[in-house]
Amino acid sequence: MFPRLTAAVALVGLLALAGCGTGGDLREARGSVDRFEAAIEAKDGAAACEELSEDTSSSLESSEKKPCEQAILSVELTPSRSIVDSDVWVTGAQVKVNGDTLFLDETTQGWKISAAGCKATSPNAPYDCELEG
Repeated sequence: MFPRLTAAVALVGLLALAGCGTGGDLREARGSVDRFEAAIEAKDGAAACEELSEDTSSSLESSEKKPCEQAILSVELTPSRSIVDSDVWVTGAQVKVNGDTLFLDETTQGWKISAAGCKATSPNAPYDCELEG
């Protein structure tokens, strides 16, 4: 009888975890992408950099040899404020906009973009991203 109770408790726990990372998290991740896309469209490098993870911002500054606010505007990103799909998995998210995919990480400062300008190279291959940490 005890193993069945343990299995039932484990199943309830798994079902509860399956709901984690949705609802509010999805809205927040999508909000970060929307703010980022709006900043890129407005050519507001400072606002765009606010939405990047620390690793992505540092990587960008290192590769472009400029402060993030300037470097982000030299990356070939085409803003598209139309979100077509999004998924959240506990501490990671993927948001698709027309022609682009962005990946986010949940940080202590909220959802931050860890990769942008990502295109699938083939169905089972990793994405190729213009910007990543």
